[in-house]
Amino acid sequence: MSPAMKSMRRGRGAGISTAVAAALIGTVALTVSPASAQPTATDAGAPATEASEAAQGGDNLVIQWNKMAYDASVKTAAKTNGLKRPPLGSRVYATVHSCIYDAWAAYDYKAVGTQLGDDLRQPYYKRTLANRKTAINYAAYDALVYLFPDFKADFDAKLQQLGLDPANTTRNTTTPAGVAHTACDAVIAVRRADGSNQDNNYADTTGYQAVNPPQDFNAFDKSTIVDPNRWTPLTTNGVTPSFATPQWGDITPFAIKDPASFLPPAPPVYGSAASQADIKTLMDVNAKLTDREKVIAEYWLERSETPTGHQNQWAQFISHRDGNTLSEDVKMFFALNLAMGDSGIVAWKTKVHYDYSRPITMIRYDQSGKTVQGYGGPGKGTQTIDGSAWKPYVTTPAFGSYVSGHAVWGAAAAEALKLWTGSDKFGDSFTFKAGTSTFEPGQTPAADVTLKWNTLSEAAAEDGMSRIYGGVHWTFDNLEGQKVGRTVAKATHAQALRYINGTA
Repeated sequence: MSPAMKSMRRGRGAGISTAVAAALIGTVALTVSPASAQPTATDAGAPATEASEAAQGGDNLVIQWNKMAYDASVKTAAKTNGLKRPPLGSRVYATVHSCIYDAWAAYDYKAVGTQLGDDLRQPYYKRTLANRKTAINYAAYDALVYLFPDFKADFDAKLQQLGLDPANTTRNTTTPAGVAHTACDAVIAVRRADGSNQDNNYADTTGYQAVNPPQDFNAFDKSTIVDPNRWTPLTTNGVTPSFATPQWGDITPFAIKDPASFLPPAPPVYGSAASQADIKTLMDVNAKLTDREKVIAEYWLERSETPTGHQNQWAQFISHRDGNTLSEDVKMFFALNLAMGDSGIVAWKTKVHYDYSRPITMIRYDQSGKTVQGYGGPGKGTQTIDGSAWKPYVTTPAFGSYVSGHAVWGAAAAEALKLWTGSDKFGDSFTFKAGTSTFEPGQTPAADVTLKWNTLSEAAAEDGMSRIYGGVHWTFDNLEGQKVGRTVAKATHAQALRYINGTA
């Protein structure tokens, strides 16, 4: 048994059954090239070929499959009837790009896969661009079929469009299809047993019970709140969503070892000076919302089944901006999504650990019976209301407030891409057209609003602030979330480099 397979048994491939591991060993052992194989003229020439292809522009295969993952996530979100589960997207992208990377690594002279190490290493004469492309295509296909079986027809059509046969299921690792299937089998084996409960539509496996009984959105009753510090379910039109995927903090990470080691300090206790100050801040923002702030709240809310869709679009922009080759994007998207996958796990571990109250509950509890200024609802502007009727601009999600997932993922992506590219430079922008608001259609914004981010840090900061403008997060949710995201990204970046440099 190779050192890589021994490592997998020790825990890197946790979740792979003995039978699966044995099958993988038997298949891989037939085709492993000598570990001493060194780069040759063929290896050196491949980047040049990729560079000439990149110079032609357009979406390379990594970006094409990244977009397929996004499209499938959007279709899945539509099927949940608005009950959002943001961590799903971070797992999707991390799984897809781990499969792509692991298949690609077999055609590199030093990179090792996340599960099978260098056991799939191909001889130098097989490290061609054509073989890399075939392996990437089949790996992405396998990952997406596993993640979104309902949309297999879409993935079949994409593979056929690329000139490949979805019925080619060989595990013969002398072929690029066999390399891809074998590499992705190992990744999927870990994900099947990672604790996310995908096979049961990600249903809660923890038995989580909210401390506070549900509150009707339109009829707040302060007397029923058991603990104002804790999360409270909200009932809207007779529907009471439960805490979304509370098991997520305990699923198997992609790169880090212990999510609990990244937990931030506790949030302020209700009634403390810090808590009262943040209540005032949220209420002031809510009562004075500008069109630009509403646009920011809505722009970053889009893709809410998978907020990480935004950050993967950052990577797409950077790829086109910098003229990345196929192999460069394999590595960049892999490094980015290790950070996104693991920062999502840490975010949810934090949310469940502290089980902290959302602004709509704590503010109503604190201001009940008082006359306040607040957002009156779509098209109503700021109104004088009873504090028990305070409402945010956007919909409050069904899970604890601390920390903000948007802040975590935005900062993790900014840090991961900054570390990868060596620069915080960004340069993307988006124009929100007049009257296209989801919450105030035809009215907001009164004129076009352009959002532009000169740096990745600016984009991440705005992503985090969007949830404060929206009225669904505290300022400390944002600030501590940003710290969590950057800390996790630094750890996952180091691990990504170990895989890419062959030292993992």
